[in-house]
Amino acid sequence: MSEAYGVVKRWAEAFNEGQAAAIAALYVPDATIWGTLAQNLATSPADVRSYFFDAVRAGLKVKLGPHVLSPISETCAIDAGHYEFTRTVDGQTAIFPARYSFVLVTQGGAWMIVHQHSSIQPKPLAG
Repeated sequence: MSEAYGVVKRWAEAFNEGQAAAIAALYVPDATIWGTLAQNLATSPADVRSYFFDAVRAGLKVKLGPHVLSPISETCAIDAGHYEFTRTVDGQTAIFPARYSFVLVTQGGAWMIVHQHSSIQPKPLAG
């Protein structure tokens, strides 16, 4: 199952290198994404590419954090965890803690992303 997490690591590497097309290539053609800053669900390869081109243009970087990889079958797994987005503007770096889930499947012998959800980490409830 560690091969399944490999696609998540490749996703982060391509994200940090600003390679939107390489990121999009990690998704199956009918993948869906609820992006961290997206207003709409991405449901087509064009939507996926557009979402990541916007992230690259914004200068975002990502650092993977703790995660749990849950096998569903030999060909399907869910990876859920935390990551941190950063963006530097005028010498000031902003950090955006977030959480994610990737649904991963094997297709043509390779692990690929079929669904991703990402959202900003909420602040703890006062109590």
